[in-house]
Amino acid sequence: MSASILEKKAWKLENIVNMMNNIVLQLHLASTEAGPFGRGVKAIANEATKFSIAIERDILGKIKFEDQAIEDVEPQMENIGSLLRLLGINALLEAKRVNNSKAHILSDELRKIGESIQNILEPSTFRKNLTMTNPDRSFKEPLANLVLNICGIYWAESMNSVIEVMKINQEMLTEYPQGTGMMKHQVQVRGGRIPVINLHAEMGEELKINDDTRVVVLNLGHIMYGHSSSDLFFGIVVDDIEYAGYLQKGVQELDLPADVPSQLVRNMWKTKDTNLLFFNWDNIINEHEIRDYRQIESKATPKR
Repeated sequence: MSASILEKKAWKLENIVNMMNNIVLQLHLASTEAGPFGRGVKAIANEATKFSIAIERDILGKIKFEDQAIEDVEPQMENIGSLLRLLGINALLEAKRVNNSKAHILSDELRKIGESIQNILEPSTFRKNLTMTNPDRSFKEPLANLVLNICGIYWAESMNSVIEVMKINQEMLTEYPQGTGMMKHQVQVRGGRIPVINLHAEMGEELKINDDTRVVVLNLGHIMYGHSSSDLFFGIVVDDIEYAGYLQKGVQELDLPADVPSQLVRNMWKTKDTNLLFFNWDNIINEHEIRDYRQIESKATPKR
């Protein structure tokens, strides 16, 4: 790699550190403006500060002061970039919960910085363009969605259903003996266990956990029961988070990918160079599974 390219990448890293420091400052201001609702935003700012320090110390410092090559710090860049993307996604969810537009913009910048670092400061060549083709003009409001990669197929789920996104490893995701249907696993979340849906088997693929594997924690009470007063927490294991943010409504397609069972899909939108599928939760989670989940949770709760 030429000296000019290395210098350019080092300059980009310095620029990222400066951007991170500015985002942290702006997030602290946003948390103050939000008053009592800004505690989550402040926690995000504190976490972003740690990432900024890590980038400056473990990546940029080694390149500038220890004469290490970019290739030598690629593993750290990949790890920090992946975790920063995860922080950015959860920050977006928190900003949406407190309805803070400033925090939402800043959180999206964190996600983009994470992508830039993870791809070794080069534009990604494999991420899909999620710009809708011929969007429905009668539907003017954009939709806040999380776009999930499962077996190379892209699924969208409303951020209204998403509680958080977790980085997991093989030890964290354990078998769920009581689970039926598609609830194959369970994961520990804040001291309690929740069942995890695995669609890989339904799509004829084996689940392979790596650094990009995530569990998306959802509250499906408002979907299954039609109102927000009932909580129903589940996770779904995904291969990666492709995108977090707003999508314009796209053209509905009828032809599903051959390896996707039709009963899993509510509808599908066409984008510029891929398709987005939407979950049909009625066929993924049935009443028997919900009943089992409630019974297990009640037994796990200590009696006072």
